[in-house]
Amino acid sequence: VPAAMAALCRERSDALHERLLPLFRALFLESNPIPVKHALAAIGRIRDELRLPLTPLDPRHHPALRAALQGAGAL
Repeated sequence: VPAAMAALCRERSDALHERLLPLFRALFLESNPIPVKHALAAIGRIRDELRLPLTPLDPRHHPALRAALQGAGAL
């Protein structure tokens, strides 16, 4: 969602902030960068591989992160 983030910074739009807020929250469901890496893998930007000490995103968070990505227009 780079274009949306740039627009948010440029326009300071409350509506755009509200649209992206679920994604902001979902990216912190677990310690950074675990949700970020899962999101990038979900949209095909990186391979779904992690090195220790990182662990995969807990599967219970997958639906929330996926929904947030869809809401932000990334999926």
